[in-house]
Amino acid sequence: MARTRDHKAEYARRIARGKARGLSRSQARGHAKASEKPIKSKPVDVKSDARIEAAILAMNNGESLTRAAKDAKVSPERLRRFIVSQDMGAKQGRRWALADARPRRVPIIKNTNIKAIIVPGFDDASRVGKYHNRIGQFVRTQDLSVLEPFVGEGVTDISGKFHPFETDPNALLRYAMKDEPEFHEIYQIIQN
Repeated sequence: MARTRDHKAEYARRIARGKARGLSRSQARGHAKASEKPIKSKPVDVKSDARIEAAILAMNNGESLTRAAKDAKVSPERLRRFIVSQDMGAKQGRRWALADARPRRVPIIKNTNIKAIIVPGFDDASRVGKYHNRIGQFVRTQDLSVLEPFVGEGVTDISGKFHPFETDPNALLRYAMKDEPEFHEIYQIIQN
């Protein structure tokens, strides 16, 4: 026959043990208040994987944390812990504001060759990606106007060196005929 438990007495012993250790009632219960230190600290090191990266990408595109986590099939708590542990964002009001400043390796075209550089964050990597999309559009259509927004523009790498965007049509056509790696083959987020 199963032993009947006295839950009320067990709870009282738990509270008494906590008081003896100098803990508050809420800490002894295991549910510390926001202003109190928890008894067991939660693991801070949350590993990144493809699902978390997909959720962060969705958040960078304007999705809420909960919606991005649900679409990427990862729990909102795990995504939230990852964002806080990597110092990638903060909650502003009811929404999370991301500042994804993890460095990224991106390809940049120099004359007719490709060179991989490391840029300091999402915004610069996004500009390089848009530039590569425009190059593809230029190669397909031979329309010089698609390159106009990038004339005189470029990105600065993490060491402070400026890399201008190649906008010479002849160099870009010669680059397109070469067998160089694609943007997605070089692009990579550099983990701290």
